[in-house]
Amino acid sequence: MAGIPWKQQLNNQREHHVKMPSLAFCICLLISAVSWFLVTLSQEYTLTYDFKATCTELPEGKKNAHLSSDATLRLTFKAKGFAFLNPRFMDSNRTLNLDVTTLIKHKGANLNSYQFTSNEITEYLHNQNELGVEFVTVESPSTITLYLEK
Repeated sequence: MAGIPWKQQLNNQREHHVKMPSLAFCICLLISAVSWFLVTLSQEYTLTYDFKATCTELPEGKKNAHLSSDATLRLTFKAKGFAFLNPRFMDSNRTLNLDVTTLIKHKGANLNSYQFTSNEITEYLHNQNELGVEFVTVESPSTITLYLEK
């Protein structure tokens, strides 16, 4: 640095010192943001989502099953924030497969329609645990009707 005047050397040193604290600041900011994210997602949350109900596993002799117009179930879940990052809770993946054979097992045989209360659906979902998080309850509808076609 013998050929550089002393004022230019001083300016180069200042520029170098200005860049280092800004890099340190960015690293600290990144570490604090990641820490905040981890702490926030480790807490327990209660969230409610709408799931579209579909029918699977039809009983013998039945060709088709469909639900009443209120086939969208509003379900409440309780879990840590990390569990809700599961793609299962994305809008496009919110479908709930109802096993018709298991659902109607206690209702009586050879009927063409079945009505279920939200408590019956809640009990069914607690037993199935299809979603992998702690399911709390069915918020709505209060009843849902299942129609079977021969």
